[in-house]
Amino acid sequence: MSTPAQGEPPALDVSLASTPCDLDGVPVILSRITALSQGLQSSDHERRLQLLGEARALVQAIETPRDRMIMDMWARVMTIGTLRIGYESGVFGEMLKDGGRPKTVSELAEATGFDPVMLSRVMRHLAATRHITETGPQEFALTSFTRAMTLPIIGESYITASVIPGTTPTYTLAPQSMLPIYLKEANYNPAAAGWDPANPTTFQRVAATNGQEPLNLFDYIAARPGMARAFSNHMAGSAQGTTRWMEAGFYPVRERLVDGGCVDDDDPEAVFLVDIGGSTGHDMVVFQSVYPDVPGRLVVQDLPDVVAGAKVDGRIELMAHDFFQAQPVRGARAYYMHRVLHDWPDDKCLLILGEIKKAMRPGYSRLLINENVIPTTGARWEVTALDLGLFVFMGAKERTEGDWYEILEKKMGFKICGIWSAANAVESLIECELVV
Repeated sequence: MSTPAQGEPPALDVSLASTPCDLDGVPVILSRITALSQGLQSSDHERRLQLLGEARALVQAIETPRDRMIMDMWARVMTIGTLRIGYESGVFGEMLKDGGRPKTVSELAEATGFDPVMLSRVMRHLAATRHITETGPQEFALTSFTRAMTLPIIGESYITASVIPGTTPTYTLAPQSMLPIYLKEANYNPAAAGWDPANPTTFQRVAATNGQEPLNLFDYIAARPGMARAFSNHMAGSAQGTTRWMEAGFYPVRERLVDGGCVDDDDPEAVFLVDIGGSTGHDMVVFQSVYPDVPGRLVVQDLPDVVAGAKVDGRIELMAHDFFQAQPVRGARAYYMHRVLHDWPDDKCLLILGEIKKAMRPGYSRLLINENVIPTTGARWEVTALDLGLFVFMGAKERTEGDWYEILEKKMGFKICGIWSAANAVESLIECELVV
């Protein structure tokens, strides 16, 4: 047997590609699944997530590397596209009618104008990936998931998965698939190669190669009718089923912000909470429903085109504002940002934070940052996938606790008062104050 050259990995038997990854571990995983499933209630979010993790571990133990490769490279790519087709074509909407009874391809094609041969191919793939149920030859019914896809907050998320024009199919996988090429060109060290991942981003490089002006992602979305709405729905949909920072068991709003430090009731202009980059106000709507009696004004800020299309009720005010410019609301009790800083590299974050810092009142104002805090070990796939997506599309990142302390305390001079999280929350809430 020959010895591999120095620096080269040892040769592996090709049969490894078709060997189940961990059959020996299956009994242990099954025992954990059995234990976790006993008496499981829908309200037990922590145990549900543990069970979901074990179910995924079971699949990974049983599948072969070849199974996973085919799933990732073929099935997942086409699933994104076919789910979007089912939503946009109205097929899922038709399947929901008549109490959701099973329907044939011929019925659905007649109702939607879809070519029956092509529709049959789409439905066959969706059934194979268990997104719909095959109830008979050329007959299908929705699953709980595809029923939920008729909700815009779920269905329109799949529209945002097609932001790059070009060859068919067009998916967000276009820039992701180019990332390995760019990294290889940079010898896997972009900084040493002089490539700033934020300028241009992988997204901009792909857009430029398709003859498009290399706009950043947000400009690109804003320039395309319907995309901004779909993106907003995607953001709202991604928060469904998670505990919000202002809800019970997460961040103690009343103790930290209201009691012992509320705004002056005699000042009609006093602002309690400013949601910076708050889109159409969905977070503030939830906040107002949970805390309808907090004193002071509630302000949602975003770019003019965003707030122009927003509709809010009650005390919520909409204000056009670019967070790279001077903060017009001075001395508010709290300045809040949700999924803002993860869209930007550190140098841009410092500019955003600098404008907020100038507006804060020492000893009174608080900065609330609602973002992912990646743990040292055991990071969730949802967060790690988003982290890579942010790199591709924005040249940005999700941050570890150490990253947050570096940017907020060391670079900006804030004091981090605490970091809160909840069992059913993906993100955390970081509270900061000025150092007096």
